[in-house]
Amino acid sequence: MSTPAIFLRRARLRSLKEGLVQTVRTEATENDAKDAIERMQDYGFAANVVDGQGLVLTIDGTVIVLRMDRIADRPRLAAYEVSVWHKEGHNVTLRDGKVVETNCDIYRVNAAVKVELNTPTVAMSTKATVGDTLDVKNGLTGGGNATFAAGRVSALGVTAAGKNLDGHDHNETGVRTGPNN
Repeated sequence: MSTPAIFLRRARLRSLKEGLVQTVRTEATENDAKDAIERMQDYGFAANVVDGQGLVLTIDGTVIVLRMDRIADRPRLAAYEVSVWHKEGHNVTLRDGKVVETNCDIYRVNAAVKVELNTPTVAMSTKATVGDTLDVKNGLTGGGNATFAAGRVSALGVTAAGKNLDGHDHNETGVRTGPNN
């Protein structure tokens, strides 16, 4: 019985095709290109890299793709940090200090039931300018609509210092009409 030929090498990986199992063209050497090589992925993680670099294991002519990456696009991270990233630069990164950082152009949450934030503080900063709006439908803590725009707040059912401001008038004793406070 002969010893099997085993080679572990870096390879260019090209033309990844999505399917039940992804397949890719491996180019380990100029004379050793193979088409339709299966690329397995761990449960819960999926990527369609299309082209990149990786490691291939060849055992008696059978090729297995071990890893596939886009080395030039990969973000540089501090020790122990983890990132899910895209070649365009948007990412979700787990940073030191229990910080989860997201960088993107549009952040979309599709929640069929609700979104929960369980925290003692919510801080929001924006680069909004005069004329930009933040529109909160169905209120911040209940029914109604609230709109925050250009230094103004519009809302239904507002109560301040125990006074309901809907239909509130100043016909009370001691209140003067006109420009007075």
